[in-house]
Amino acid sequence: MKLGLRLDGRVKVALQVACAVAAVAIVARLVGRADAVATWRAVIGAGPWVLLAVGPFAVGMAADAWGTAALLRALGHRTTLAQMLPVRLAGEALHVTMPAGFLAADGAAAMLLESRHGIPARDGVVAAVARKWLVMRSHAGYIAAGTLAGFAALAALSRDLVGSSALPWIVLASALVPLALSEGTRAALLGRSTLARLHATLARLPSRRLVRWLESRRPGIEATDAQIARLRVAGHATAVATLAFLASWCCEALETALLLRLVGAEVELTSVFAVEAGLSMVRSLVVLAPSGLGVVDLGYATMFLGLGASPASASAFVLLKRGKEAAWVAVGFVLLAVLRRPGGTATVLAALPPGRPRRASAWTRPAST
Repeated sequence: MKLGLRLDGRVKVALQVACAVAAVAIVARLVGRADAVATWRAVIGAGPWVLLAVGPFAVGMAADAWGTAALLRALGHRTTLAQMLPVRLAGEALHVTMPAGFLAADGAAAMLLESRHGIPARDGVVAAVARKWLVMRSHAGYIAAGTLAGFAALAALSRDLVGSSALPWIVLASALVPLALSEGTRAALLGRSTLARLHATLARLPSRRLVRWLESRRPGIEATDAQIARLRVAGHATAVATLAFLASWCCEALETALLLRLVGAEVELTSVFAVEAGLSMVRSLVVLAPSGLGVVDLGYATMFLGLGASPASASAFVLLKRGKEAAWVAVGFVLLAVLRRPGGTATVLAALPPGRPRRASAWTRPAST
């Protein structure tokens, strides 16, 4: 059994490495097809203005952190944006660089919130699941809005690429995927006494050892159910978080539009929103390649070339987009290393209040009506 698990693990790692290598090869081939000199001129032509590209991502991450902090405040914690933003940046570095990195990112966030700010890990997990629910809901709205904004551009691009006008309808229909997943997550998370019912069902199994183990976990399960009950009545907090996550999605499109202008590609903002709406779904589905590496880059080049960008500017855009991503990943890993050290938060942001463990009653008592 152990040998089988070990082999499965090795096969999984080998598959992930193969996908990463293939993705890098796609990007290299994509850039190599354009004139190297023209591509380099487009890159350096951005000049110091390229530093502006860090702005949309920073604003988007701040919006994401604000939405997550709103959920934690709904659970009874006085979480601030200054406390949440370094944790989100560290988690995003894991999310971007690892296949299916959202799992590692959520686990790291729960760990850091507990160690740095005294938020129990179970509350961090509840907030992470609630965040997934609302991020997927906002993603559905983002895809629909982006597609409608650039419907004409997608239709023209579709006719040029495949000879039909099906592409905008396909992209618009893809919004149903995150919407359905969002509703499923909401139903699972906010169901009445979900964990308590599961506990009661398992307790009926004829195993004394299991029953004793479940009894030892009863207080934690009841506390988690109490926090889920808080989310059930936190309509204002979930609405604020949804809008914050939608703003974060929009910042991705604004960043792409800015980078395209910097490399000399004249693509309309509505068209950029439509392209980002479609490729955001691709990025979410391609879980084996970190951040959709290769597949998303090929999509960028194909669509922007069809929208009038030159091969050199499309290649330069891909290089700057991934370069910006690499820079923020480096920042995230530095934050992760610092936050894991005792006193690390004070080193990163001296203005942050020190994390102090909260009393159990601060998060186990039911929400007031």
